[in-house]
Amino acid sequence: MPPETDNLKLEELFQDDQKDRERVYETSDDVAKLHERDASRRKRVLVMLELGEVATKNDLYHAAVIFQHGNKPVDFLNAHRLATLAAILGHRTARWLLAASLDRWLMSIDRGQVYGTQFEYNAVDRQYQMKLPVEETVFVSFEKEMLGIPSVNERLTQLNAQIRK
Repeated sequence: MPPETDNLKLEELFQDDQKDRERVYETSDDVAKLHERDASRRKRVLVMLELGEVATKNDLYHAAVIFQHGNKPVDFLNAHRLATLAAILGHRTARWLLAASLDRWLMSIDRGQVYGTQFEYNAVDRQYQMKLPVEETVFVSFEKEMLGIPSVNERLTQLNAQIRK
């Protein structure tokens, strides 16, 4: 059985990761610095995984989010695996992340996303847009609702509202 105590160092890395996502990075220098911070966090999480320090559903979710902000297919696959485990253990938000990490992994290997969870910032229009392509996929009728995936219009509204804050 997994332990009941969350890894506080991992929680801090997760909070730092989320703080880094509170703004839009428009210069290549700012984006490069963000990628450096993301890589540093992933390295620290890998060590925690190797030491068996990622064990609760919250730990698994926090680690998954950090890998989701990677830049290689293996990062997104790790995010997917960790999010799936967190969801199995009952972490509700991890359900969305398991879909988003699958979409991101598929796109990283030049395939279309299936859940429509990936968006990109259009600097010219100063707004987010759907990242294409999206594969035609047959879903179980309640699949997106069960995973907590909002409609494309709902998500675009959420993302673009963050820009205007």
